[in-house]
Amino acid sequence: MLAALIVLRTLVVVASFLVVARRASRESGARTQVRGSWRSYRAGLGLLAASSALETVPVLLGQSVGRVGLGLVLVLRVTSTTGCFFLYHGISRWYRAHDKGRPSGRVDWLVGISCVLGVAGLANVVLVVPDGGTGLAQQLRIVHVASIAVLLSAVAFFALTMPRDLRGRSTMVAAAVALVLVTQVVYLLHGPQLGIVLACWTAWAYLAVAYAIAACLPAVTLGHQHHRILSVPVVSSAGLVLGLVSLLGAGLVPRPTHWALWFGAAAIAGSGVRLVRLVRDLADHDRARRQARTDDLTGLANRREFLDHLRRAAGEGAPFAVLLLDLDRFKEVNDQHGHAAGDELLTATAIRLGSVLPHPALLARLGGDEFAVLLPGADAAEAVTTAGSMLAAVSRVDVVLGSVVAHTVGASVGVATSSGSDGLSGEELLRRADGAMYTAKVGGLGVALHDEVTDRAWRSRVLLSEELHDALGVDAGPCAADAFEVHYQPQVSLVDDEVVGVEALVRWNHPRLGLLAPGAFLDVLEERGMMPALTVHVARRAVTDLAAWRAAGYDLRLSINTSSTYLSNPQLLELLDELAEGTDPSRIVVEVTETSLMNEPERALATCRDITARGFSLSIDDFGTGYSSLAYLANLPATELKIDRAFTSRALVDDRITAIVAGTVDLAHHLGLRVVAEGVEDTGTLELLRGLGIEESQGYLHSRPVPAGEFLRWLRGRTPAVV
Repeated sequence: MLAALIVLRTLVVVASFLVVARRASRESGARTQVRGSWRSYRAGLGLLAASSALETVPVLLGQSVGRVGLGLVLVLRVTSTTGCFFLYHGISRWYRAHDKGRPSGRVDWLVGISCVLGVAGLANVVLVVPDGGTGLAQQLRIVHVASIAVLLSAVAFFALTMPRDLRGRSTMVAAAVALVLVTQVVYLLHGPQLGIVLACWTAWAYLAVAYAIAACLPAVTLGHQHHRILSVPVVSSAGLVLGLVSLLGAGLVPRPTHWALWFGAAAIAGSGVRLVRLVRDLADHDRARRQARTDDLTGLANRREFLDHLRRAAGEGAPFAVLLLDLDRFKEVNDQHGHAAGDELLTATAIRLGSVLPHPALLARLGGDEFAVLLPGADAAEAVTTAGSMLAAVSRVDVVLGSVVAHTVGASVGVATSSGSDGLSGEELLRRADGAMYTAKVGGLGVALHDEVTDRAWRSRVLLSEELHDALGVDAGPCAADAFEVHYQPQVSLVDDEVVGVEALVRWNHPRLGLLAPGAFLDVLEERGMMPALTVHVARRAVTDLAAWRAAGYDLRLSINTSSTYLSNPQLLELLDELAEGTDPSRIVVEVTETSLMNEPERALATCRDITARGFSLSIDDFGTGYSSLAYLANLPATELKIDRAFTSRALVDDRITAIVAGTVDLAHHLGLRVVAEGVEDTGTLELLRGLGIEESQGYLHSRPVPAGEFLRWLRGRTPAVV
């Protein structure tokens, strides 16, 4: 009968192991921690099945219950104890699958072993075992019981943290572990009596069946549980407490045992290592949290941190203001001097801004060259004053850019305020500050306070930007560029009144706003980085029209504009090479502005030389409106200089302007440059310019910019074709 019972127990445990092993194989596609927990359950039940099978052998051979050889006893204790450790590890891995705060697998083992040793040490103090507990086999039995106790604590805690409707399986397993623990404690205290042994066998079989039933139930998916505080610091310190109690108890009992001292010391050592790692993990977590909310370059709050503060400020119901600062032409610094110089500029700007902001303002870098400030309790006047201080601070930034020290850095600041009771969200206030900042940048105001006018202007600008992308963006399609028309304005010789050239000027045939002049959209196009696409479209269209006019008998010169950013773009030279294949490059003039020449002098000069080396002419456009060095003009391979309409429109009524124009003409002639006057609208100005020695004029006096067909009709009505 006894042999039949132990064989039945072994068969039940083995069958349960096979059920759990099958569930573990089905979890191969699950998350790592879930898959790992079932693998641990499989390993634990596999060791228990092996232990049960080993225990069956002596019984089948007719030996008395519990009276087996010492070697087999040791093997049984080690095998079953290791199985309990794997079951504990499976529970721990399941915790980690639903709680990101759980420690790693190696730490789970360390915590479990420390707790087991602490319980074993305490058991040596409080329990009175039959042989005094000094034998190795008996100590393995104590460690075995301690491992079951720790497993019970883990399963019970897991059952308590489960939702009420999901506690069934964990409660069933906890009850089985508790039954095993009770029978093992009785076995430890009273020895291997037949009834006790049978109870132990039954308890182990029940535990195996409980795990098998749990394996047959559907998978459980939980959110993050609220057991992180208990499951990490408290459990980690449990082994330390148990070890200390073991040492203290060993010192107080009349008949101390060295096993209690050893187990207690080992538990303290293991828990101490875990607590040290816990402190390190917390420090790493805090460091990672700071890094996640801090800008790496400047050390300021980043966008995420700023938005969190902004939302809290909006919810407090008190006044506050948001300031958004954007550096002017920061991209040019990166392009001309490298990203290292740009990073230095951003770092220096952050330091300067932080030095002028009042307490408790929050300064953040939102990204790129955008800085944001949150001013709690500030009204509009205080916010505008602070914005002015920020501009003044930025203008004092000293940054070495290449071999040049930049003492002045331009910036624009947008300001938006909330009374706290207006219901504005933090995101809305940041959007308003963004709109005000663009108003300040476009208008050259430095600081702009949000109002309805600036808000409408900003919304219009955003809409225009989106429409530009739809009309000319990468995904716009091959026919989208047709929305941009090329108009032509003639250039007339002041010597013989002949039309000698035309300037190609773009117009946007906007579906909503009608025909727009370049000033309405070119700056937005520049911001979106789509100026190269527009330049290519205009140049190709203009060269095609130039060929048609030449075929009609009019040999004209064509002037094409380039932007400041496109001058340093290698695609410009590729475009010119393409144009040179279809026309005479000497009949094409590439116009560059003073600003584009001075943004990056060395590269601009090299590009200009490459342009003229290909046979194209070079014109300095809008001369007099920038801040270029006159000495630098001597190095440019230019053939033409264009005087801006800001001078020609006032030359007739302002003697100082007349003197400036006369000096400019004289300078250009000494440099061998042809002079073209823009913006000529009346005959009086035309005669004045002719008297000053200007060779060509361009303006409404001759013709407004018109499409190619209309220009050809105008040209035929004015000048007969040369056959």
